[in-house]
Amino acid sequence: MTELAAFVVLLLAVLAMTPVRAHAQVDVWPSPLEAVEVYRIPLWLPQFQIDDPSLISRAQTMEQVLYQDLEFCGLFEIIRKKPVVVGMNSTNLSIQVQGKVSTADGRAVFEGTVTDVASGDFIGGKRYEIKEGSIRRTVHHFSDEVIHMVTGERGVALTSIVFTRKNEGQWELVVCDYDGYGPRVLVRQSVPLLEPRWADQNRAVVYTSYRAGKADLYIRYLDESQSRTLAAGEGMNYTADWSDRREMILAALSRGGNSEIYLLDKTGVVKRQLTFSRAIDTSPCWSPSGREMAFTSDRSGTPQLYIMEVDGTNLRRLSFAGGYNESPAWSPRGDQIAFVTRIDGRFQLAIITPDGRDGRLLTEEAGGRENPRWAPDGRHMVYTERTGGQEAISVIDIKTKGKRILAQGANADWSTR
Repeated sequence: MTELAAFVVLLLAVLAMTPVRAHAQVDVWPSPLEAVEVYRIPLWLPQFQIDDPSLISRAQTMEQVLYQDLEFCGLFEIIRKKPVVVGMNSTNLSIQVQGKVSTADGRAVFEGTVTDVASGDFIGGKRYEIKEGSIRRTVHHFSDEVIHMVTGERGVALTSIVFTRKNEGQWELVVCDYDGYGPRVLVRQSVPLLEPRWADQNRAVVYTSYRAGKADLYIRYLDESQSRTLAAGEGMNYTADWSDRREMILAALSRGGNSEIYLLDKTGVVKRQLTFSRAIDTSPCWSPSGREMAFTSDRSGTPQLYIMEVDGTNLRRLSFAGGYNESPAWSPRGDQIAFVTRIDGRFQLAIITPDGRDGRLLTEEAGGRENPRWAPDGRHMVYTERTGGQEAISVIDIKTKGKRILAQGANADWSTR
């Protein structure tokens, strides 16, 4: 059984408890969101300086990681040869990022500097001791510093991604760096694992498991060897989302035979039931402020997106175009909600503003795309791509629509900074 099949079984179990309603008339989506030409800041990245031949291999690795980090963020046009500085001004600013690997007091040291090529002004620099096993993390830290020095924004190179995969007949919950390196298995079991979500300031992961024969919620702290049961009452307990601002969990629980949205604390104690409907209410997600939530409900006859205040007031429907919309994910800036929409039998990614005035498709390719989750920069998104029976975790830049495959697996979530 694949993760998708397991989730379909879960939904069918809930649907069996719910009366069937007639399908509503729906409209089609407007034209897709077009990729745009984004201005990239010219950034000169010369070869690293090395003062000790024994450090050549280490320096080459660090230079490659820095290049990949700066390229991934989408902010820079990276130049490897020395640029011509004639005519440089504030509109075609060029930055030099220089790295040096050396020894000092018997220790390996990395120094990184950022300079304005045109004026020669020193923008900033960092110095690190290179410790065994921390080379990539050291470079990730410096690349985020480069982004902050140049743009005032924070990068995502030090963030992590959690996802599920099936490996040799076992389901695994895996954590890796933002670029797919350093995968570490947190949970391995013979029954499906679904919908992992970062929780408690990235110290834990909440996920759905069938280990007790039905869908229940568990939480696994990264520094612990065992998971804790979070919600395992009657019926289904699934699709959770954590708010760092509120330190609370939204989850769909089917107590009493119908799937509703509940508010839980991090120990699993139910604080409040938020929805009261004969419909299937599921897949809740927090707004960045912690004051609102979006969720999926078929109360109109087909799955659509809804928003409401977390105190249960001000409920309103968000999506009207398309006959099947689900899995909302609120952007960290609060200005967009990503979700999945079904078009011609295929699931595609889309985004919409929280007021519902501007909805656009992000993808239109063959295959299926599911479970979008935002990076903390509000520019990148991780999602599951299904093609030819294979599952892969992919990342998309929503400005340029550039994509890359991160790992084999599904159900990814991106940590906060």
